[in-house]
Amino acid sequence: MTESADARKLRRTVALLRVTLGVIILATWWDNFQKGIYSAEGIIGLFNYIFNDTGGGALLGYRGLINSTILQFPGQFAAFQMIAEFLMGLALLVGLLTPLAGLAATFFFLNLFLAYFGGSEWIWTYVLLTVSAFVVAWTRAGRAYGFDARLVRQRGSPPFPFLW
Repeated sequence: MTESADARKLRRTVALLRVTLGVIILATWWDNFQKGIYSAEGIIGLFNYIFNDTGGGALLGYRGLINSTILQFPGQFAAFQMIAEFLMGLALLVGLLTPLAGLAATFFFLNLFLAYFGGSEWIWTYVLLTVSAFVVAWTRAGRAYGFDARLVRQRGSPPFPFLW
């Protein structure tokens, strides 16, 4: 089955969105890395800033959830966050396992929305990022200008839905 010119154009456009999200995540990762956010003290400081200084986390008891889960193991979470955020950004940038990376990014941005909700930061940026990440995941944006295109050519459909 041959793809129409409009479908190719749409796939390429969504690939641009995918690459942009990857760059945003990696640039933020680098900034956080340099600031020491990916340490126990850094994660605690970040959440203290979000929750106390800006008044965030007011939606659905999110602040209590973070305090009773993540902040009980800040060092382990910081290490997980550092690795996951880097891999997620890299996967989106190069278009590898894009549906999984896009879903991870959707979850990540949704959590940022919940964390900052009720604070002084303009939260609607996180809505745009969340929706963009979902579009990238749902449309399998790695199949244009990404490694997922190669996986489809070499292996066909993935053994599990939503891998590439």
